[in-house]
This record gives sequence, C-alpha cells and structure tokens, in this order.
Amino acid sequence: MDTFSLLEDKVRKAASLVRELRQRNQSLEQELPEVRKRAQRLEQELPELRSRVQDLQRALQAAEKAPAPSDDDARKAAENARKLAATEQEVKSLRQEREEVRVRIARLMEVLDGLE
Repeated sequence: MDTFSLLEDKVRKAASLVRELRQRNQSLEQELPEVRKRAQRLEQELPELRSRVQDLQRALQAAEKAPAPSDDDARKAAENARKLAATEQEVKSLRQEREEVRVRIARLMEVLDGLE
C-alpha cells in the first residue's frame, strides 16, 4: 500500500468516527430533557425520603429503649424495622440513580461543549 492509500484509509476512518460521534451526540441531546426531568424528580423526592428514614429511625430507637415489648409491640417493631430497611434501600437506590443521572448529564455537557 502506498502512503496515499494509507491517508485515504485514515480519512475514511476519521469521517466514519465523526459520523458516529454526531449520531451519538444527537441521541444524547434527545435524552437530555428526560434525564433532567428525572433528576429533578429525584431531587424533589429525596427530602421526603430522608424525613421518612428519620421517622423510622426514631421509631426504631424508641422501640429499642422501651421495656420488654409485648408480642404486638414486637410485631410493630419488626414491621418498622422492615420499613426502615426498605426505605433506606430506596434512598440508597435513588441516590445511586441520581448520581448516574448527574454523570450522564456531565457527559452530555462535555459532548455539547466539544461541538462548539
């Protein structure tokens, strides 16, 4: 292969890469509004979930401090503990999802900045 053929090959590869990046950028731009809405929704839900976790933690602490519980109290405490664990897992999941959304938005912004 001569050097001109090599150059042509590299130019074709570069053009192909530019097309792929433009398509990727376009799909990311289309995704951006939905991702922002989702991030906003998660941000709005987070204070309520934190409040629920705090309430459940207080209930759990109160249950732990109480004298020997009856069977009914034990069931309520176990239910509260299950709710606390579920809520903590939900908060953890939402935090992780929020972080993923932030990363995706950051990537989108980098791509958009690169186009300018």
